[in-house]
Amino acid sequence: MHLNPILTELLRNNELPSQLNLQETTELRSRANEDLVHIDTEIQRLMAKREQVQRSLDIYNIILSPARRLLPDILREIFHHCIIRPYPILSAMEAPMVLTRVCSLWRSVALSSPRIWTRLHIPLPGDPRVSSNNIMSNARLLELRQRFSKTMALRCQAVKEWLDRSGSCPLLLSIAHPFEYFPHVGNDGGEEEDDVAGPLFQIIHPYAARWEHLRLSMPLSIYQKLETKIPLDRLSRLQSFTGNILSTGPSLGVAPTPTPLHIIELPSLKALSLNCLQLTINIGRYRNSWNRLTNMRFESPVTDTDLLELLRQCHNLITLDVNVQVPWIRQESLEPNLAMVLLPHLESLKLCETGATSRAIFAVNAPSLKVLHYRSPPRYHSNFEARLFRPEELIWLISNAAASLQALSIDPQTLEPEHVLECLRLAVHVKDLTFGDNLVFDPDSEEGIRYYDFFDLEAFTVPTVEYESSTTNSMPLQNEFLLPKLESLEVNDGYIIGNDKIRRILMSRIDAAQRRLTSPLRFVKIQFWRQKEEDIVPEIVARARDAGLEMKLDLVYRPSSSPIVGPLSPSFLLPNH
Repeated sequence: MHLNPILTELLRNNELPSQLNLQETTELRSRANEDLVHIDTEIQRLMAKREQVQRSLDIYNIILSPARRLLPDILREIFHHCIIRPYPILSAMEAPMVLTRVCSLWRSVALSSPRIWTRLHIPLPGDPRVSSNNIMSNARLLELRQRFSKTMALRCQAVKEWLDRSGSCPLLLSIAHPFEYFPHVGNDGGEEEDDVAGPLFQIIHPYAARWEHLRLSMPLSIYQKLETKIPLDRLSRLQSFTGNILSTGPSLGVAPTPTPLHIIELPSLKALSLNCLQLTINIGRYRNSWNRLTNMRFESPVTDTDLLELLRQCHNLITLDVNVQVPWIRQESLEPNLAMVLLPHLESLKLCETGATSRAIFAVNAPSLKVLHYRSPPRYHSNFEARLFRPEELIWLISNAAASLQALSIDPQTLEPEHVLECLRLAVHVKDLTFGDNLVFDPDSEEGIRYYDFFDLEAFTVPTVEYESSTTNSMPLQNEFLLPKLESLEVNDGYIIGNDKIRRILMSRIDAAQRRLTSPLRFVKIQFWRQKEEDIVPEIVARARDAGLEMKLDLVYRPSSSPIVGPLSPSFLLPNH
């Protein structure tokens, strides 16, 4: 744009233009406005043309989309990976049902893909008559029963359609019922049927022959009703059973009555997980039913006598997770048979002992054990010093599997430090060590303040020649430092150990790994009882990286306490967000 020199000069001052200059400027402005209108019109025309071209491009892109060219077999594989829940739910917003609502092609492929319909979670709302503690009017109860029955009628139809789509594939089912169950007595004096659960059991009965994995969470009474609807001879393919089955109602608090464990009679069963006192009481009475099992988990307590009886038949056992209950006082006639039990294939043992010490563990020989998780209550001597007993059974298990043991989890709070050290010295091949269980910090609680650590973590330091001269007899010497193959260390007890000691421990392991004296520590998690003072993670991780190692370091600190808010505080009664 070229301006008249006089107009250019006027831009540099604030003088009044002459009449001629005003007229000339007015004409120039009018022409500029006309040009701007023409330009805007052209822009609008081009924008409209651009939108038209873009719509055409969108149409072409839809037609040429790679998704349209996927073969049905590839789509089926993608659909299979869309299911992320172990047990999908009956929801149109999640896979696999949502896959039927995209387009006709996807619907056709999804409905003809049996593999994506083989897993299902079926929730039961419970009959309001027998599954509610609330006192309701007859009208309200009738309304709820009608609504529940209508919902379950639709759900039963959906379950049938779902399972029909699975073709002849093995099924994995999860069935859950509320635990607030109180059997309702009818006018004839007998228990009335659960009108909500009954129809579902009738629906799933024809598919029982294809059940491969079954997970139940329900009251014992509902479980027993399910057993009557689906006899064992129908479950010819069941390989895994998980039962979280609790006794509720009037029998709560009363000594549990043993209930037959019919499920153990299935010849195809390989994995069993139970949380039901009625089913695990006197479980050792079963004979010739355990030799097929490879995985067992008993969350409800099992006596040490029963445990040994069933282990004598479990020659193929690979994993065992058991809660062993030992009475503090019992008759000699009830002592377990301590004849040796060989478990040649056992690789993982999670053992939680409650009550008194049992010598039953000494009868277990697991030479191939790779993973050991052990918990027990603190067991003290009766003398004034209140010293903890030596954990003979734990030391036996570690010694027996020292050559194969790779992962160890113990709780230092229930052991003396020298006993922990003895266990670690025996576990020379362990790569993964866990101390204790995760704490849940309450920032407003002042209880449980600790002034010492249960076990000195400095025992994990790999001493140098200079450091070796200052160590005490309780520390390992250079030629016997602890756990030379350690790669993962998780400490969950809530330590008050200082930053300098953490630096010294981890730096020594980094240096030792660089000198090929130990395996590199790849993962470290330490949970502190104290609050954070400084961030030492970047320094240690950088030192590991400089040594050519990759370390994931997670230091978890106790959160600071919330400030006291009194009635005169400006934040008094402030609502939480």
